[in-house]
Amino acid sequence: MCKGVVIDRIKASVFADGKKKHFIYLGDGKGDFCPSTKLRADDYVMPRKDFPVWDLICSNPLLVKAGVHEWSSWDDQQRILLHLINTILFDDIRIPSSLIASDCKLDTIPISTQEPLQQVVSVPLIAC
Repeated sequence: MCKGVVIDRIKASVFADGKKKHFIYLGDGKGDFCPSTKLRADDYVMPRKDFPVWDLICSNPLLVKAGVHEWSSWDDQQRILLHLINTILFDDIRIPSSLIASDCKLDTIPISTQEPLQQVVSVPLIAC
């Protein structure tokens, strides 16, 4: 089954309640390109750099509306994924900009060499 069809089905069921939701899609194969094109502008796609999906996204950037955040190593993936989760949580809380320090800046994330994935990422649990 096409992963794009699966994403469409998941989105249809998740958005049925009308609440704001975000998707973060991770992939490395060429079969991950189609689902990446199904994401919205407030979603995120994390292609593994220098893998088929990364090449396809770079060749067809206008087809992907989601924010693209490449990764190459386990450390990159973990750091970027947790950053995106925190960004989503922060945006959903809607903290007024007057409470955010004016000198608050995001740093760029260095990319290192590829390595196999062998760890589990702990994701913060938020009570609804």
